[in-house]
Amino acid sequence: MSPWIIIVVLGACAIAYAFIMPRRDKEQQPSHQLVQEMESTLEHYMTEIEEDNDALIQRVAELKGEATAADQRMQLQLHELQQRLDQLEQQKVTTAEAISSPPVESITGKASEGLQAQKLLDSVRAEKNQHFVSVAESQVKAGFLEPQRESIKDRYKELFRLHDEGKSMDSISRQTGIQLGEVQLILQLAEREES
Repeated sequence: MSPWIIIVVLGACAIAYAFIMPRRDKEQQPSHQLVQEMESTLEHYMTEIEEDNDALIQRVAELKGEATAADQRMQLQLHELQQRLDQLEQQKVTTAEAISSPPVESITGKASEGLQAQKLLDSVRAEKNQHFVSVAESQVKAGFLEPQRESIKDRYKELFRLHDEGKSMDSISRQTGIQLGEVQLILQLAEREES
């Protein structure tokens, strides 16, 4: 090829390239616009996040203030209860001292009255107990009464009803209000009583 054809072809390429370049800029402008929209969206999102963070920080500060106030109230109540406990202990000591050391003139008169009243009460209780024992023994001897021994199943009817229904020991404990260890012990005692 001759050099002038090469020059003409290179010139034509340069002219074609010059026409193509502005089109690329036009094509890049929409993508540039898209980048700007994304930047503005991200800026808006960051602004919202900052506002949320500020609101969260404010709420945490409020909660901290409320917790501090509640702590102060609890400390005040604890202090008041401690003072009340100290007063009650002091009253207990004062009352114990007053009981242990009554006035001397009242000791002789009241002590003899108290001793006589106590002896009278003891004798009445002893006679009453002896009467009930003798009546019960005579009824047992006469065959009217059999000495009753309440079985463990009679005392814990609800527990044994639940056990017969197949309930677990935990369930029985919760429903009856009896602790789990006691439930186990009662069931073991009932087995021994039956054998």
